[in-house]
Amino acid sequence: MSKIRIKINGKELDVKENSTVKDLLEERKVTGTMFVVERNLEIIPKDQYHQVIVEENDNFEVVGLFGGG
Repeated sequence: MSKIRIKINGKELDVKENSTVKDLLEERKVTGTMFVVERNLEIIPKDQYHQVIVEENDNFEVVGLFGGG
């Protein structure tokens, strides 16, 4: 299977072609529920992570949410 180049939080990396956002998060060991994933300036709903396919040159931001005061 070939690789494609993407960016995650400003860092370029190669991932397997036809990976889903869920695959990407598992590979990067992102766990928990208090985060959002943005692809090309659009937030992806969590219930779509398993079906959204990562594409060449996608730009992702994975942002953790924190509470407190």
